[in-house]
Amino acid sequence: EEGVNLGKWLDTQRIQKKKGRLDISLEKHLEEVGVIWDLCKEKWKNSYRLLVKFQQRKGHANVPDSHKEEGLNLGAWLKDQRDQKRKGKLNIRHKERLEDVGVVWDVFKEKWENNYRHLVTYQRREGHANVHQRHKEEGVNLGKWLDGQRQQKRKGELDISLEERLEEVGVIWSFFKEQWGD
Repeated sequence: EEGVNLGKWLDTQRIQKKKGRLDISLEKHLEEVGVIWDLCKEKWKNSYRLLVKFQQRKGHANVPDSHKEEGLNLGAWLKDQRDQKRKGKLNIRHKERLEDVGVVWDVFKEKWENNYRHLVTYQRREGHANVHQRHKEEGVNLGKWLDGQRQQKRKGELDISLEERLEEVGVIWSFFKEQWGD
């Protein structure tokens, strides 16, 4: 404390321990006062604990990007885990633990599939897939989502496999063309 940078000193002790050069009595004493040797591991464990807490409270593990839990940006942490998995850098044990709690790796795909299931339910009930733009199914703005799919198709940005699935349930891409036969 008095002129000593405690953080720097503690980092030096961690490095010495990692290299096997820290005196065992000093190591035990530091552990008794609560020194954490592997900060990354501890941070991951704490973040995972908060994710489990979120999942138990909300019933899912789809944490919004900017969501904070006990001061930690849990959404940013989860996004980082997804990025690491996508790059093939996520520890396999961490991947399994995240999957155990229900983490969805491809959020876009999961959201698309959920909206598609609502569209199929609507189509079966109503006999068509011409959803009004303001129509909601179980809180999901299905009409807005379908309008977005139409816009993507017009711009040539909708994946052909998704386009085909939408056509299978009877989605009409252009009401004008359908009405006038153009």
